[in-house]
Amino acid sequence: MEQPHQQPPPSRRGPSALIFEFVGVVAFVVMFASTLLGVIARYFELGGFEWSFEIAGIAFIWITFIGLINAELRGENVAFEALKQAMPAPLRRVFDLVAALALLVMGIAFLVSGWAVWQRSWAVPTSVLRLPTGVVTATVIVLGVAAIFIALARVRAMVRPRVTGGAA
Repeated sequence: MEQPHQQPPPSRRGPSALIFEFVGVVAFVVMFASTLLGVIARYFELGGFEWSFEIAGIAFIWITFIGLINAELRGENVAFEALKQAMPAPLRRVFDLVAALALLVMGIAFLVSGWAVWQRSWAVPTSVLRLPTGVVTATVIVLGVAAIFIALARVRAMVRPRVTGGAA
C-alpha cells in the first residue's frame, strides 16, 4: 500500500508555492493588524479608523483565495485520498487525470467569470476607502490563472514519460 501524501520541505516546493505562501502570510498580517487596530479604536472610542475593517475584509478575501491556491499546490484541496487509495493503481492514474481536468475546467471558469466581472466593475469604488473593487475581483482572476497552471502541470507530469533507473 502506498504511503500517504507527504509534503516536500519548503526548499523543494518551488518558487511559485513559496510566493503564494508569502502573499498569504502578508495578507494575514494585514488582516490581523487592521482588525486589531479597528478593535482598539472602537474600545477607546477613537474616530477615523473605520477604514481598518474594510482593509481587513479585503485581506480576508485575499487570504481565502490564496489559501485555496496553496492548498491545491500541496494537494490538500478537495483531496479524495481515501477513495483514491482504495482503487487499484491503474484507476488511481485515471482518477488523478480526471481531477486535474476538473481543476482545469474550474480554473477556466474562474478566469472567464473573474475577467467578466473585472471588465464591468473594476473601477467601482469601495464604500470607505474608495479603492477600486478590482482589488477584490483580482482574487478570482489570480485563482483562475493559478488553477489553470496547476492543472496543466499535473496533466503534463502524468503524460510525460517517467525516467527510471540511473541513466546519467
